[in-house]
Amino acid sequence: MAFSALCQLGSNPAWAQTAPSRSPILIAHVAPTTGRFALHAEADRRGVDMAIEDANRAGGVLGREVVLVSSNPTMDGKKAAQVAETLILKNKIGFMVGAVASNIAASMSAVAQQHGVIFINTNSSAPSESVDNAHRSKFVFDASGANFNRALLKYALKDRKSKRVLQLTEDNAAGHSNAAAMRPYITEYGGQLVGEVLAPENLTDPASILKQVAAIPADVVALVISGDNQIKLFSQIDPQVLEKQYWVVGEVDWEELYPAPGTPRPLFGTTWAWNLDTPGTQAFVERYRKRYGHTKLDWPGDVTHAAYLATKALLEAIQKAGTTDNHAVIQQLENYKASARERMQHDAAWMDPNSHHLQQTVYIARWKPNARRPEQGIEILGRISPEQARYEAEKTTRLESLADTPRHTP
Repeated sequence: MAFSALCQLGSNPAWAQTAPSRSPILIAHVAPTTGRFALHAEADRRGVDMAIEDANRAGGVLGREVVLVSSNPTMDGKKAAQVAETLILKNKIGFMVGAVASNIAASMSAVAQQHGVIFINTNSSAPSESVDNAHRSKFVFDASGANFNRALLKYALKDRKSKRVLQLTEDNAAGHSNAAAMRPYITEYGGQLVGEVLAPENLTDPASILKQVAAIPADVVALVISGDNQIKLFSQIDPQVLEKQYWVVGEVDWEELYPAPGTPRPLFGTTWAWNLDTPGTQAFVERYRKRYGHTKLDWPGDVTHAAYLATKALLEAIQKAGTTDNHAVIQQLENYKASARERMQHDAAWMDPNSHHLQQTVYIARWKPNARRPEQGIEILGRISPEQARYEAEKTTRLESLADTPRHTP
C-alpha cells in the first residue's frame, strides 16, 4: 500500500480555517490497478488526488490533514471484500472511494456497510448499484447504464421505421444489470427486442462475437461492453457495418477512447468531456494538464472528473457536518446539491436520498476516429437533463435505516 499526503496549488477557503494539527483523516482509494480497468483506476485516482489537494491546501478538513491510502482490490469480488476488511480493521481508514468495476463496488460497499464506513462509488455504471446493491453508507456518483441508455435509445429509435434491437451484453453482473434496465426503454420507444448475444468477460475472440451479431437481423445494436473489451471489439468492426446499423454503447469512458484513437465508436453516453463549453471546464483541464500533461492520459476525461467531484462532495460533507461521525456525514451527503457551474455541466445535480444516486446531466456523444489530434475525437451531440435521464426503478430502492447502520467516527 502507498501512503501519500497531498498538497494543492489551488485553494478553497470553505474547507477549513486553520492548518492541520490533529491526526489525519485516512481515505482509501480502491480500484483495480491490474486487469482491463487499470487505466480507469489511474484516471480515477488522479481525480481523488486533485480533490484532496484542494482540501489540504486550504488547511485540511476540520483542521485535519487528508491522507490517501491506495489499495488494489483486484477484479475478484471475494478478494475485494477481504481488502475492505483489512483497510477498515487493520489500516483504520475512515472512508473509502473508488471502485470503477461494479462488482467490486458491490462487494466492498457491503463490507463497508457492516462497519458503518462511508463508501463513495466514484465510477461504476451498473444500475444495480443504486437499487439491489444500494446501502445507507454508499453513495453513487457516476451515471448508470440506465441513465445513458434512456437517452441513447430514444435518440436511436425515434426516426426509424424498422426498430429491431439486438443486445450485445458482457456476461457479468454489471452487463446483465445494464441490459435488464435497458429493455423497458426499448419497449417504451417502440423497439422490438430480437435477441441477445453474450460476450465473455475475458474477451479473447471478438471476431466470433461479431459473427453472432451479424447473423441476427437488427436495425439497432445496443451494447454493454466495457474496459479493454470495448477497444478489442471495435478494433475489428468493419466501419461499413456501423453505417448500415445504429450501434449504441451505454457508456464509453475516455480511457476506452483516447488510448485507441483509430477505432470507431458509435453513439454513446458520457457525463463530461474536456471540450464542453461549461464554466469551470477550461480551468480544470488546464490544471490537469499542468500536472499530467506528460503522461499517457495527458487530457482529462469523465472518470477523472467524476472522481474529483465525488471526493470533493465527501470532504465538503465532513466539513459541513463539523464531525467525521458517519451518521452526520451521511445526512449531509443525502442533501448534496451542486450548481451547474460547480459540476462543470449544463444542469444542477442533486443526490437522490432514496437511492443515494447522483442525478446529473447526461451527454450524447460520438467518436471521430480520424480526428487531426486524438483528443479532438470526442464530439458532443446533445444532452438530457437529470429529470429526463432518471431511472424509475430507483424509486423502489430500500436502504438500511440510519439506526441500523453502525456508528463510525474516524
